[in-house]
Amino acid sequence: MGAAMATRSRYLFCIAFSVGFLLAGCAGHPSIGCVGDAETLGYHDGNQGRHSCAAALSETDGVAYRTGWNEGIQRFCTEENGYQQGCQGAAFTNVCPDPLASTYLDGYQSGYSIYLMQLEVDAMERAIELKSNELEQVWSMLDAVANNLEQNDLDSAQRVHWLEQSNSLTTRQSEIGAALDELESDLSARRLQLTQQRHAIAIND
Repeated sequence: MGAAMATRSRYLFCIAFSVGFLLAGCAGHPSIGCVGDAETLGYHDGNQGRHSCAAALSETDGVAYRTGWNEGIQRFCTEENGYQQGCQGAAFTNVCPDPLASTYLDGYQSGYSIYLMQLEVDAMERAIELKSNELEQVWSMLDAVANNLEQNDLDSAQRVHWLEQSNSLTTRQSEIGAALDELESDLSARRLQLTQQRHAIAIND
């Protein structure tokens, strides 16, 4: 796979996880029992960036396990995988050997910065949805108050009451509208920043 295609692929991966993954937390890896060929177990653990089965093996099997683990960790500790882990919001793991640690960390930090920005964008979108729902409720209440004010049999006290309700709701409508304008402006700016950050990572890739 060429560098440009690899870059595009990892951004699509990040976006896909951002939509469904951000509220659910990190996706777990499939677990396997610590039985079977020790070298295969080691490779699986290394490829997942963990040592799950190391303590469960005998000293003899431990040698084979470490052989497999050393091979598997090479596949885990890449910049590409670091990016994917960061983009998912997975907790950083300091499991990579020194020759590979900085490369993995570079990728992880790039992905995690995207993850955090996407979290903010999602939070802003949810806030806008809540404010929009509240505004619709205020509009509905204003319609109800307007209907009450059109009644011919209102006495002066009732009319004053509904006028006060109308003024209060109109004020609230203006406040929500202003808050929505600010949120939408902030969301646009944050989306732009997120796009620019993705672009900057692509250029530096």
